[in-house]
Amino acid sequence: MTTWRELLAEARQGMPAREARWLVEEVSGWEGPEHALHLDDPVTQKGMVRFDKLLARRLAGEPIQYVLGHWPFRTLDLMLDHRVLIPRPETEGLVDHAMAVLNRFDGPCIAVDLGTGSGAIALSLAAEHADVEVVASDVSADAIAVARANLAGLGGRPARRVRLVVGDWFGGLPEDIRGRVDLITANPPYVAGDDPLPDHVADWEPNVAIVAGESGLESISRIVDEAPTWLADGGSLVCEIGETQGASAKELAKAAGFAKVVVHKDLAGKDRVLAAHT
Repeated sequence: MTTWRELLAEARQGMPAREARWLVEEVSGWEGPEHALHLDDPVTQKGMVRFDKLLARRLAGEPIQYVLGHWPFRTLDLMLDHRVLIPRPETEGLVDHAMAVLNRFDGPCIAVDLGTGSGAIALSLAAEHADVEVVASDVSADAIAVARANLAGLGGRPARRVRLVVGDWFGGLPEDIRGRVDLITANPPYVAGDDPLPDHVADWEPNVAIVAGESGLESISRIVDEAPTWLADGGSLVCEIGETQGASAKELAKAAGFAKVVVHKDLAGKDRVLAAHT
């Protein structure tokens, strides 16, 4: 009878060793130290069928995050599929800067997450700050459905502090928070239309969440222009940008009237986050 160890060896022939392990852990249900302890257990028929299906998807080039159907993001384990962008480490860094803003508030505060996708940023803010009310918007009803599934997984009091709305950037936000928002976050599309994308991105991830338009600055410009009317005095915009867009994004924010504008670098030393403060 086939063992999990044999399936692990098979998976390693077509993908990196760590991905092969993730695949076997996903199908077997054994993770961490238990994974090693059960490698010589026999594989059930059901397990074999599922392993074959997931392996075939990965070998066809589908990103491992979609194959597994979930992916860690900070303290969360997010459900993922083709309806939403795969959250990346750079966006975890954006949340660090967003939390630095929220941690200035001693009491209740309001945050808005634009283009929320899977809900990674919005749910992280709710999970990591005890007094923030979050409104998360996305133009895609499909993306909101994924975020709603992840919101259900968050559960408890943090989940009760998150509202999900369908709308094009600020279009779906409730009017009663206009001028009262303490923090706006966004990871908008910022790739220019003629910029090449890796196959695993171009072929599998939603283009609308990646490509902004001819210049790549279209979405960033709209967010920066409209943000001041929604922010309270002392409010901040924290927005992910492309590595070559730091100077342009900074000028856009200054032109929109932000008093203090900073571009933060990611762990690779590249411009990645625009932080603009009223």
